[in-house]
Amino acid sequence: MSDIKKFSPKVVDEDADYGVLKALEGTWVNHNPDNNTTGWGLFTICMPSPGTSSEMIPGKFHFLIQEYTEELTFTLVPGMVRNRGGANEQFCAAVKYEQSIKDLTGKGLHEENGMYLRLNDIYNHPADNESIMTDIGFPELAAGAGAEGPNYVSAYSISRSGTIPHGSTILLLGTHSENYDGTSPVFPEGTATWDFNHLAISQSMGGAGTTPDTPINLDEPAPAWVHDTSMPDQDPSGNRTYTQRILASEFYPYSVRPDLRLRDAIKGQKFKEYSLIELTSREQGGPEGGILNTPFINRFTPTTEMNFRMWIEKIIENGEEVLQLQYEQIQFFEFHFGTDGGTTRWPHIQVNTLRKKQ
Repeated sequence: MSDIKKFSPKVVDEDADYGVLKALEGTWVNHNPDNNTTGWGLFTICMPSPGTSSEMIPGKFHFLIQEYTEELTFTLVPGMVRNRGGANEQFCAAVKYEQSIKDLTGKGLHEENGMYLRLNDIYNHPADNESIMTDIGFPELAAGAGAEGPNYVSAYSISRSGTIPHGSTILLLGTHSENYDGTSPVFPEGTATWDFNHLAISQSMGGAGTTPDTPINLDEPAPAWVHDTSMPDQDPSGNRTYTQRILASEFYPYSVRPDLRLRDAIKGQKFKEYSLIELTSREQGGPEGGILNTPFINRFTPTTEMNFRMWIEKIIENGEEVLQLQYEQIQFFEFHFGTDGGTTRWPHIQVNTLRKKQ
């Protein structure tokens, strides 16, 4: 939440307060010590299968999982960005970002640019004699008008806006929290890993035939049915057949729940502290951020929601403090109709662990 401050002319000339975003400054690359299997970025995505359409052959999809390398650059925008709202004013600290992702052969996969904003600084700016004269505020306004509110209090401390060349523009809003007790970020273990909020399989995709009483433990080998090659012939429309290839991937369990790669990447690391930024395009009760799509994307694979978590971590390594960045980004496409007539939600997930480029 933001604290309401009293406006003064010197506010305009103050240096920007970037808060938690200050630590992002610089260029980050994926961290891959000794070429270990948790050191590459990873994404999963479901797309319409060739030859399909919602009107003709619903529900057939192509699943793709791929590792990647990344450069993510953050640049501080000098000064404070002033938003005038009358009796309420906001001063934002802005950080530009540029993201470039390539596959392991160096072929380009994704480019994105945008800005993070720190939204904390809200000021009360009442009328004064000069503003009244300049803006012809009399007789309705007198000096001091607006000092008693109503004051705007921001529900968010961080925003991210970005442009994605597939044809989508995003606005995410959220907050950040900090942990100073030396513990690492918490990820689930055992059957708690089967959480549809983080899986590459949605409930509207059939949920791999699971129920609340039959979750799949992603810390154990995949169930035997996952490798049953007769299932497409015996039960071509079954929920298990529908999602079998995702669980049968060579990247299992990361093909099912990518953020477990983040969990496994930090096992054994000694943490000093970390900050967690959580952003979303859709808040409970209705959208406050949002996603805009080009006509083609909106027609065939509309992106309807994005959720994002980013950990800024300080770890102790060889007696020195090292900055580390981890993120999980989940987008939802909506295309084709399931057997119940409802629109299917298809997760597209990206995860990576990065460190500052030397």
